[in-house]
Amino acid sequence: MKLKFSVLLASCLVLLGCNTAKHGSFIDKTFSSVSSNGLLWLGKVNGYSCQTNILYVFPKGEAASTSNAIEDAKRQYPHTVLLADVAIDDRVEIGFGYSVQCIVVTGSAYGSASH
Repeated sequence: MKLKFSVLLASCLVLLGCNTAKHGSFIDKTFSSVSSNGLLWLGKVNGYSCQTNILYVFPKGEAASTSNAIEDAKRQYPHTVLLADVAIDDRVEIGFGYSVQCIVVTGSAYGSASH
């Protein structure tokens, strides 16, 4: 019985892999009134931070992080000052022998052409 449980537990761990992502539910800047700050809507943005797991268990490279995904989203438009209407999501893609875990940030970019 113990052997069956150990095999089942090991199988589950291999399929689930190690979650090394650095999650966060924050944004470093927000706004109370965009119009009073003189900021313009630049457009919708998506930012990604991903990490590959070899054999579903062994992480390769830097861990996925919310901060990196936010910075990726901000880089999509020059002169972005802040993001608003932000949503943070996790995605996992599974391939043969590997998986890719991503943190995805979507939102609206605001900034100034003169900034």
